[in-house]
Amino acid sequence: MIRSHLLARRIATSMAAPTSSISASSSAIDVISRKYVHHPVLSSAITSPPPLVAAPSITAANSLNSLPLRSFSSSSARKLGSILSREIAEETEASYSSPGELPPELAELHSAISQDWTILEGITGMGGGGGGTGSGASVRMFKKEGGSNGAKIGIVFHCQDTEEDSLFNENELYEDQAADEEEQEDEEETTAVRFGVTVSKGGKTVVMQCRSNGEEGDLSVESVAVRDGDTESVLLALAGGEGLHASLYQGPEFTELADDLQEAFQTYVEKECGIDGDVAAFIAMYADYREQEEYVDWMKTAVGVLA
Repeated sequence: MIRSHLLARRIATSMAAPTSSISASSSAIDVISRKYVHHPVLSSAITSPPPLVAAPSITAANSLNSLPLRSFSSSSARKLGSILSREIAEETEASYSSPGELPPELAELHSAISQDWTILEGITGMGGGGGGTGSGASVRMFKKEGGSNGAKIGIVFHCQDTEEDSLFNENELYEDQAADEEEQEDEEETTAVRFGVTVSKGGKTVVMQCRSNGEEGDLSVESVAVRDGDTESVLLALAGGEGLHASLYQGPEFTELADDLQEAFQTYVEKECGIDGDVAAFIAMYADYREQEEYVDWMKTAVGVLA
């Protein structure tokens, strides 16, 4: 039976050959036809020509191809918009304050800090009173009173320049040491915020990169560098993400300095610059607040453009 099928396909192929070859093989086909006319498989292959298939319409094919693309595109946009809108609603509902309104604890601290500091959001504008415009991701602070030697003092930080800081708090041991001899430790995740402190005088600025270790108000100095320019220009450059020029000397490795020199820098930041525990706590809390505000604004902009 397999051979019969193969022979049938060969016969069908020969019947579909060009006209020039049909006359040459017509006698052979007649012989085969008479011989296999009663064969159950070959008779249908010999007597029935291959069916003709109409070519598909180009216009119809293009229409079929374009419809699913438009459908998928609008469907994906609706889905993305729906998810973004859901996230916006959830973040707004979970917030302790209305958009643009400081949480009560932060508002109280902001009011206290503003007595000694001018606080600006954004990377343009120099004066106080809301002179800062643009994104509120970068925050600058200017001390209203200069240092003891007449130097101008400023602070700059970015709401995303943070990292998780693991604090290990040692629990008290159980009174029954036989029951539990291992020391228990609880790990608490807090957010540390990096910020720069600038001290400017005579067209030169010392930039001390510091770190506020969470809302407890602890701070530490991590590096000290020198730049040209006054407080306003250096703070604006740092807020704009320029950082310290790679071509300039970046200062010594701070941890390799003498211990008493490290402590002296730390004391200078706290006492002379007026960056006490309240200011450090404000930086950590305000960075968290600004990051949340920027995140919601980011989603609102995305849903307006993409959906």
